[in-house]
Amino acid sequence: MPAPRRQVVLVSNGPGELTTWVRPTLRAWRALDPSARIALALVPCQFASGGEAALAGTFGADAVTTPAAYLRAAALGRAPAELTDPASEGPGVVLSLGGSGGAAVALARRLGFPVMRYSFVPYLTRGVRRLFVHDETTARKARRLGAPAERVEVVGNLVADALEQAEPAAPAGDPHVLLLPGSRDAFAVHLIPFMLALADALAAHYPGAGFVWPVSRLLSPGTIEAGIAGRQRKTLGGVAGRRAGDSVIAPGGARIRMVDEDERPAQLQAATVAVTIPGTNTLELGIAGVPSVVMLPLNRPEIIPLEGPGHWLSLLPLIGVPLKRAAVRLFVQRLRYPISLPNQLSREPLMVEVQGILDVATVAAAAGALIDDPADRDRRRARLLEVMPRPGAAERLVRRVYEELGWSLPEPCSPAPDAFAAGAGP
Repeated sequence: MPAPRRQVVLVSNGPGELTTWVRPTLRAWRALDPSARIALALVPCQFASGGEAALAGTFGADAVTTPAAYLRAAALGRAPAELTDPASEGPGVVLSLGGSGGAAVALARRLGFPVMRYSFVPYLTRGVRRLFVHDETTARKARRLGAPAERVEVVGNLVADALEQAEPAAPAGDPHVLLLPGSRDAFAVHLIPFMLALADALAAHYPGAGFVWPVSRLLSPGTIEAGIAGRQRKTLGGVAGRRAGDSVIAPGGARIRMVDEDERPAQLQAATVAVTIPGTNTLELGIAGVPSVVMLPLNRPEIIPLEGPGHWLSLLPLIGVPLKRAAVRLFVQRLRYPISLPNQLSREPLMVEVQGILDVATVAAAAGALIDDPADRDRRRARLLEVMPRPGAAERLVRRVYEELGWSLPEPCSPAPDAFAAGAGP
């Protein structure tokens, strides 16, 4: 008689966690235990674009539930029905891969499953059986914050698993410049016109340059259209462009080729430099060894998403926007660590960071300095490839969940690696 089918519920929230944590974990789980029933529960998140459920539906989960379904079920003291199979008597587990740890604990309690969590943030939510983190520095912080040492474990960085080995894309030009305006509609609509103006500024100095925009699937068609049309161009001094097939033509003639998100790994392998904003994308660029300019524009601080209570300030009538603007400025003024994840992990200025009241000329100058100095780029690239995390965390995470629960993996399966590179940090 076959063993009962295990029931796995992965809990997540925003775009970065879905693409860089959930997708590689789900892929590893399928490879190690093809019989497991894997459901994905999305929980409410201020960083969400609204397209997360559609994106998650492409990952191959047995079921995907939305933040609205979570809230409806929670109001009744239940879990969304689609997360489990009533016909299965197999054991289950909830694994939090982003979002509120409390939401994952509450969901696990309603399902009657144990809950574990993977996080870059070193705190152990009450009720979480085990906290998996990406490096030893974070593990030490978790222990200093009161987490029992035996419940905190380093498994490596899932983002490295998300970047599958890919052959470099054909060069778009010399230099090959990636423009990454993000995956959140509310911010990207302001950044797309800026990137168009930046392409024109760089093309004037580098006529052979090729510009590529890997378009996030989480951006709505309306945001892409409004961004290209430059409806919010005044925010950052951007410009309006025009669509020409799979490209956008900026007013000065620079052509930015739009490619599907599936091409992103190949584009990372081919890029000379990239221009982006803070977020998980900076870690992807670091793992791929792409010297980059990471920009944090504070021209309109109220449009920048904040975690926790700061986000909800902007929703208050009349006083919300001024309050959030002040909160963002205060946050940045007190910022004592780098805004890019590679610089945080390595404790070295491997990415060029610019922040404050920004304009196209400032960012173009920063990108141009990288383009003009191949030796500096080579140094940054070599150091990034040396200190950034390596793949293996997803398989390691799944194996450790099974070991913690006393579950056995079906045979045959690939052997566990003896050692791993968990990333930078002492």
